Amino acid sequence: MIPAAFDYARPATLEEAASLLSQEGGAALLAGGQSLITELKQRRASPRAVIDLNAITELSAIEHGPDGVRIGAMVRQAELLRDATVQKRLPLLCETGAAAGDPMIRRLGTLAGALCEAEPGGDWVAAALALDAEVEIYGKDGTRRMSAADFVTGVKPAGGLKGEIVTAVHLPYQKEDSRSTYRKVKHNAVGWSIASAAISLEPGEGGACRKVRIAVSGAPSHPQRLPSLESALTGGPYEAGRIQTAIEEALQGLTFRGDHYASAGYRRTRLGILLSRTLQELLAA
Repeated sequence: MIPAAFDYARPATLEEAASLLSQEGGAALLAGGQSLITELKQRRASPRAVIDLNAITELSAIEHGPDGVRIGAMVRQAELLRDATVQKRLPLLCETGAAAGDPMIRRLGTLAGALCEAEPGGDWVAAALALDAEVEIYGKDGTRRMSAADFVTGVKPAGGLKGEIVTAVHLPYQKEDSRSTYRKVKHNAVGWSIASAAISLEPGEGGACRKVRIAVSGAPSHPQRLPSLESALTGGPYEAGRIQTAIEEALQGLTFRGDHYASAGYRRTRLGILLSRTLQELLAA
């Protein structure tokens, strides 16, 4: 299908992009374009203008600090996965990236774009949530930061953005002794997520966990943290029965989605099994 007609702009600075966005009612921002191009071609989106961010070089930097990294909104996923410090200090992000999409998608897609789209089966979103990511947002009132958990709520636009531009994602480094993994149940035909979980554990004294962060996607209505399960696992003990009870209680608070790829009940079941096996494996490590 041919997209509906729209104006096109390619600003060179963030200020110019923000000015164009404020002038053009119903404008769409083009970053990696993995979702937008499809929506335009299928006429699920018909913006008056498309503002291309690819010429704004200030959005393409990876900046490492003593405690974490600032990832510019235009940093490609493939570039992020090649960064040596990211590989060393954020292993959960790298494990997730290896399971997300394919090489072609990773060469164009961005972490910030994945958070903005916040697709229900989003691999990168689950990892960002489990890593306590923050989203940096630029608008007419200046720059602000929002936790990824508050940014990704299942309601679009993500973060309630109006006339604002996501400029970066901030991630704290994982602790050296942390244990983490990303596990995904794929649909056999299309490879999309039926159920996914990103988990990061920080061991404490006596085998207990100092901190636990668990985010799920694929099965629920949108990617999200499981705070009740995190609380139940902090401190131990870790008998299999207690873990299973905590998982069931956490799942009761979720709304599950169903489609022609998998029913809501099937997704719920697979997510429960995935969480149980993965947590027992990490806790026994």
